[in-house]
Amino acid sequence: MLTVRAYQLGVMLGGGLLPLLLERRAKAGREDPARLDERKARNMAPRPAGNLVWLHAASVGETRSALPLLADFLAARPDIHILITTGTRTSATLVGQLKHASFPDIDRLIHQYLPLDRPLWVKRFLDHWSPQLAIFVESELWPNLLLEMRRRNIPATLINGRLSEKSFKFWRRAKNSACALFGCFDMLLAQDDITAQRWQELGLKDIVSVGNLKLDAPPLNADASALNELRDALQNRPVWVAASTHSGEEDIIAECHWALRAMHPDLLCILVPRHPERGAEIAELLSRAGEKPPRRSAGTLPCAKHAFYIGDTLGEMGLYYRLGGLVFMGGSLVPHGGQNPLEAARLANAILSGPHIENFSAVYDMLDAEAGLARIGDARELVDTLDSLLRTPAKSQVLAENARACDARQGGARARTLAVLNELLARSHA
Repeated sequence: MLTVRAYQLGVMLGGGLLPLLLERRAKAGREDPARLDERKARNMAPRPAGNLVWLHAASVGETRSALPLLADFLAARPDIHILITTGTRTSATLVGQLKHASFPDIDRLIHQYLPLDRPLWVKRFLDHWSPQLAIFVESELWPNLLLEMRRRNIPATLINGRLSEKSFKFWRRAKNSACALFGCFDMLLAQDDITAQRWQELGLKDIVSVGNLKLDAPPLNADASALNELRDALQNRPVWVAASTHSGEEDIIAECHWALRAMHPDLLCILVPRHPERGAEIAELLSRAGEKPPRRSAGTLPCAKHAFYIGDTLGEMGLYYRLGGLVFMGGSLVPHGGQNPLEAARLANAILSGPHIENFSAVYDMLDAEAGLARIGDARELVDTLDSLLRTPAKSQVLAENARACDARQGGARARTLAVLNELLARSHA
């Protein structure tokens, strides 16, 4: 418990600085100034009467994987409302973009920002919302929040749980703290057998391996008129998409693209940063090489003279994945850990990835085993592989078909997860 106690002491001593931290983050664009009070558990939305289920998803990836599950939950349980909390502006925007057509029970879904893990704010948050069930997605653990939930006997579960090798090594050195925090959950739902085994080795109980929610999601949507408009602008140019890129990666991608343009003069790179607010930064980076790329956020379209198009919008990845058929998954040329490749696979793309894929290793191994992925070690290999696929469309088509077939064979995690949630909710009324 020393690790948890040290954390709690640090929060207690530094708690007075948290409002200042929030203000600085707001000035930097990392917090929504209009909703800053929610991070202090103030000015919260009214709590609806009746049963309330609360789900916390840290960022966009977790939110996107959880939304189909929440839609199923609301459809199956007309007696509940769901509070979804997130920690980033992009994930809040994603929830805010939901429409009744794609999320029929949206009137029973409430979004709030999660307060920072200060005891006073945590207690105020739980006093206000008083959920009948708490659900956390993947791996984000806030000690003060979890321990206060346990003190109040709020039923809780961790879904789509993932424990990377790095995190496992940390928790193995702090087993008491691991048991204290993970023990706040009534059930631990692992997204794969590796995570379930690691939890067991930490001495945890009530573990079920139900599968990965990200393997069970529908294809990403795309606005039909926007897709037609962009296709018209491209005029059948060859395209590759650099998806969910991270800082330090765009420089490498730009160099690779210039090398490819020497062999494929009409080639366009659609560069989609993981964090859309980095669009201006990336445009500045490319301008130093003499390029003035149009940005999607500005409502502009690429024309024949443009080598790059910056997809700095949220919720349009389904649009970009329908354009070229060649997708490099970002976060993998730099030591970030990779991004989920299955959204690209579902839309018939040939997928390329760098060496850093630790966050999704099981998914990449699965695709690799089915010859549905091209792994590259460095920038030179990225250029060579893209060049080969551009010259031989049949190779690209085989990769894409293998990836889509592999993804189609997965599934069922959402139904299994929903069954556990219904059981836990029933227990809370027993």
